[in-house]
Amino acid sequence: MKVKKKLIFILLALAIGATLAFFTLFYLKPDEIVKQKLQLKVLQIGVYSSYENALDAKEKLENAVIYEDQGFYRVLVGASTSDEGLEKVEEIMKKKGLNYYKKDLWIEKNNQDLFKKYNMMLEKTEEEEVILLLNSRILEKMVEV
Repeated sequence: MKVKKKLIFILLALAIGATLAFFTLFYLKPDEIVKQKLQLKVLQIGVYSSYENALDAKEKLENAVIYEDQGFYRVLVGASTSDEGLEKVEEIMKKKGLNYYKKDLWIEKNNQDLFKKYNMMLEKTEEEEVILLLNSRILEKMVEV
């Protein structure tokens, strides 16, 4: 009798597990199961509670973007997936006399490989124009909806 109860319990557990697996695999999209986050190191000029104030600050800067983060609007002028890439952008921003705050942001993006490719190119170049172009592409992709 004990063997029969154990067998029924095991079969019931397998049936419940199979039902949950079926639901997970066929009804949920993969990005809903696990949202992958990418760590970006950014140069932040300011953080604002109103979009209008952030827009005013952004318009005074070349290639700045506004990134919405938990109800705040961050004005960013630089971004990279590595310290080495960010240092290259920092050197240029220092030459321009910009004051900024270094911050790590975790963002949910599906095209993480693109960020890594841009960053790899950023790390390999020394040309200021190319660094600014790659930085601008990273920022654009970061705020893309």
